[in-house]
Amino acid sequence: MPDYKEVRHERLYVKEPRTERLRKGAEGHLKHMTAAGWRETERWHADDYVTVRMERSGVSPWIGKPIRITAADAPPRRDANRRGGPPGGRGGR
Repeated sequence: MPDYKEVRHERLYVKEPRTERLRKGAEGHLKHMTAAGWRETERWHADDYVTVRMERSGVSPWIGKPIRITAADAPPRRDANRRGGPPGGRGGR
């Protein structure tokens, strides 16, 4: 089984320029990501924000994506039971 690694770079805004104190929303987002299995590997500091590199491993990239259905897998269309009237119902009064 192959080993998958997912990497994201999150920009978290700080309360005051050139400090480590994160805003409430950024702090909550960081807590949510760490609770969901992400781990922080690096930080880069800017004036108004901190860029955080987050990684998680063991997650398949196909989780959460819809299954691809080919034309051969789809059931046949049922056009024979359809009535031949105008689209949208009976029409006028």
